[in-house]
Amino acid sequence: MSDPKISVCIPVFNGEEFIKEAIESVLNQSFEDFEVIIVDNNSTDNTVGIVKQFTDPRIKLFKNDTNIGLIPNWNKAMEYSRGKYIKILPADDLLLPGCLELQAEVLEKDSSKKISLVCGKRNIIDKNGRVMFSRGFAKKKMILSGEKAINRVIRSGGNIIGEGGAVLFRKEILEKTGNFNSSIFYVLDLDLWFKILLHGDLYVLPATVSAFRISGSSASVKVVKKQKEDYFNFIKKIYSSKEYKLSLFNYRTGLFLTFILTEAKKFIYRFVV
Repeated sequence: MSDPKISVCIPVFNGEEFIKEAIESVLNQSFEDFEVIIVDNNSTDNTVGIVKQFTDPRIKLFKNDTNIGLIPNWNKAMEYSRGKYIKILPADDLLLPGCLELQAEVLEKDSSKKISLVCGKRNIIDKNGRVMFSRGFAKKKMILSGEKAINRVIRSGGNIIGEGGAVLFRKEILEKTGNFNSSIFYVLDLDLWFKILLHGDLYVLPATVSAFRISGSSASVKVVKKQKEDYFNFIKKIYSSKEYKLSLFNYRTGLFLTFILTEAKKFIYRFVV
């Protein structure tokens, strides 16, 4: 059997509340050449039982004997993947209709492999799936060099590329970048996106392709107090690493806007949890 085009990796721990909805959002995609890699991190609830209710052969369930930690589990899910392209989908998030088709088409047409990462807009939803607002890189399609994309992201003061559900990237690049770095929890996704962008361009889709859930059980809410510290340290790291070519103006702007935006997030999360 040939390898699938896309591996949708769903690492999960005690995700019984949302895992069914996450899996269904993948199975309902118009693009069908994918596998769903689910790695259960020794859950103590009914997560595994819910996953086993699905009979689609594209779903592959792996279970850890012990809890290895959140980010090591994300990395383990990617290591199990066989796809040409990878998407990380946290178990409480969703893919919107057409997501895989839109993003795969971009990378498939790029025969020269100049594009290393594709992103789209995403809805920010609450625990009931209600859309609170939307976020994204741009309102129109664009292709940016890795350097320009990195500078623009830092200047924005936040992760405008998006979380795992909003992004699709080439698996082969992981051999050059390595996996997620668990020492910088809040910005671990941006850290990997930036490393990937050192090897190619960013393709920005104007379409909304995923939904990122904010709830009491989501990892982002649990670390909200540490967000500002992690992002400050991350920006300083990027500025000091000459390979990223971050300008002084964008460095200073990023630090300022990070302070403003993380304080705003704390305020919003109070009304969600």
